[in-house]
Amino acid sequence: MYKSFTVRHFRCFRELELEGLERFNLFIGRNNVGKTALLESLFIHAGAYNPELTLRVSAFRGIEVISFRWSGWEEAPWEGIFRNFDTRSELVLEGRYEDGKRRTVRIRQVSEPSELSEIVHSVTRRQNGGQPLPQDTHMASAGQPSRQLTVTSEFAKVLELACEENGKISKHYLIVTPQGMHMTLAPPPPFPAIFQSARISANLIERAERFGRLQIEGKKDLLLKSLQSIEPRLEDVAEVSVSGQPLLYGSLEDMKRMLPLQLMGEGMIRLTDLILNIANAPNGIVLVDEIETGFHYSVLPKVWQAIAQVAREMNTQIFATTHSRECLIAAHQAFSESDLYDFCLFRLEFDPKGEIRAVAYDRELLEFVLEQDWEVR
Repeated sequence: MYKSFTVRHFRCFRELELEGLERFNLFIGRNNVGKTALLESLFIHAGAYNPELTLRVSAFRGIEVISFRWSGWEEAPWEGIFRNFDTRSELVLEGRYEDGKRRTVRIRQVSEPSELSEIVHSVTRRQNGGQPLPQDTHMASAGQPSRQLTVTSEFAKVLELACEENGKISKHYLIVTPQGMHMTLAPPPPFPAIFQSARISANLIERAERFGRLQIEGKKDLLLKSLQSIEPRLEDVAEVSVSGQPLLYGSLEDMKRMLPLQLMGEGMIRLTDLILNIANAPNGIVLVDEIETGFHYSVLPKVWQAIAQVAREMNTQIFATTHSRECLIAAHQAFSESDLYDFCLFRLEFDPKGEIRAVAYDRELLEFVLEQDWEVR
């Protein structure tokens, strides 16, 4: 579990430090102050060895297709993660965990021609069983064959991700040429990390697979009881295949047939994804953008109670953002009524110099602010 986190030169951040992280962490602040960017930086850091995550965070924002212009000037698809698109500076993400260990991820775009050439040929040689790749070879974005790709350092863009932990440094690369993209194979991350976007819902197959894993482990009640907290009439949840498409159905009392959860409202689907994500990230983290989305304010305390119960059982750490005052009040209420107040609120704001800083609100300070009816969003 993260206890502190530092971001340097990522998106809108020159340098941001978070201290005193808890199991449940909620980020607030005005628009364009970096709340989603902070979640993205945590997601990349948790991946540790996977440079492809620098592209995936753009997909969370709805940027699915990235085009390249190679006539006159070249733009790499990862430039947006660097502050002010300045790829000359190194991006640094550093996390400290509750056991005292640290992991530092450094990301840079390789620009020196001799170094770039050495990396391209070294990486492609390893991918070809120790032999240099021919001038034309089949490679694609995920390391899967797709189309002809000329691998030469002359036109290549290279992103290096260096992960330092336990006194050792491992380096991983993402290579882009005019014809396509290539990535070195990354080892599994040290712990699971799931990003729940405010814009993109889990696809049906992904949702069904996560539900299936929950069933196999005999923990379906984690989801059922959570959903019953906002829909007491719900009696059961099951996976049903309709025309080859897996769907989650729920049965309501006094109804003769089951209904797809989608027909029970956005809140039911949103909470379903929240609980399934948490349950499928044991000993890991879940990052939720705009956590209040889809919920009526009156059920938010129950939503937080459900999240807390599942996250504690699965030993999962939660990072979430919100614009809702009702949401932060509901969180404070839910954790105040529980046996353990393992929650912290962080407000992102601009300091007098125009740089972003984080102000932490522990239980006592948040209680005082809410009693005074001060605006903290």
